[in-house]
Amino acid sequence: MKPSTPNIILDIQNLSCGYGGKPIVENFNLQVNTGDVVAITGPNGCGKSTLLKAIYQLCMINKGSIIYKGESLIGKTPEKIKNMGIAYFMQKSTIFSLLSVKENLILSLNGMSERQKNIKIDKVITDLPDIGKWLKKAAGLLSGGQRQQLALAMLLAQEADLWLLDEPTSGLDTKKTDFFVSKIQEYLQKNEENKRTVIFIEHKTEIINKLATQIIKFKNKHYENNY
Repeated sequence: MKPSTPNIILDIQNLSCGYGGKPIVENFNLQVNTGDVVAITGPNGCGKSTLLKAIYQLCMINKGSIIYKGESLIGKTPEKIKNMGIAYFMQKSTIFSLLSVKENLILSLNGMSERQKNIKIDKVITDLPDIGKWLKKAAGLLSGGQRQQLALAMLLAQEADLWLLDEPTSGLDTKKTDFFVSKIQEYLQKNEENKRTVIFIEHKTEIINKLATQIIKFKNKHYENNY
């Protein structure tokens, strides 16, 4: 199955998904063009995070299709989806507390050669100098804001074509939030010939207004799409 137009990077049709029993998300449709920044907002428990998990195949798909660059994601492993160019920032970030900061970065770059990994890590340290100071430190010893910065570093290192961000600024103060948003903006503007795409869950109106080209409002299994 191919997207209906060459510009569509992600095409979700009639998706129902959840964790067994009654689906959390029902009959959801979304087409995302290359370069779009889609904000997903709505009350807690309405299925926002479940939608991102469905794209990454971390929940049960009851029906429907999820097509990325013309290829179905359904049934693929998260590792395969990552290798296809999709990076996922979870609300409870997947940082391994007992591993060092450098080891966490290396894990995010699975599939690359050692030379490629070193180049990516050096680039991340240039963009985020604090990461260079923490390379040997156990990730579990980082503060909440530092862990968010490490998670951002892991995203930047992958240079994926599509980012899925689940409340990336949650728990951050204003300064750290502004920093995070600026890095997302840099990521989006990095390469005009190969535009990057973002789907993010956010409650803060000012961040949505800064970033979003499209807003999806979740409420009681009704989905309102605003361009």
